[in-house]
Amino acid sequence: MKIPEHLKEFLDEIHTLSDQADPDILVQILSLGNNDLVSCYAARNINYSKETLIEILKRGNDDEVSQAAARNRNCPREILTEVLKKGNDDVVSEYAAKNPNCPPKVKLQWMLDHGYIHQEDSEDPKIDEEKEINEDLLQFKELIDNATR
Repeated sequence: MKIPEHLKEFLDEIHTLSDQADPDILVQILSLGNNDLVSCYAARNINYSKETLIEILKRGNDDEVSQAAARNRNCPREILTEVLKKGNDDVVSEYAAKNPNCPPKVKLQWMLDHGYIHQEDSEDPKIDEEKEINEDLLQFKELIDNATR
């Protein structure tokens, strides 16, 4: 795609990551449809409009621009929820789950569904907290002892 003259000066990583980046320019950069580093940085920029982040993620692609949009800390929780409820086990979903705006219940359900965590049997808990704490303390003490020798 031919790059419009007025955008050429903004097509660099430094500008697209800058806090002073013009949100309208960021939208125009992404409207070019490129899946390049400059576009990824534009999607990660905190000045980027929430509406455009939603638009990018609704496409359902697992490209680098979508991954960057899912990482954006201004990405709305509703679209992060939508991404995870699609049930995909892809990089976009991983970034959506790691985003601090992701609702914890949605994140946990996605992690359970994809085997990142496992639910313990509530009638037969296998966690012995006292034993784990003591073992951790012993390992820590051993580490300190070895370091002082």
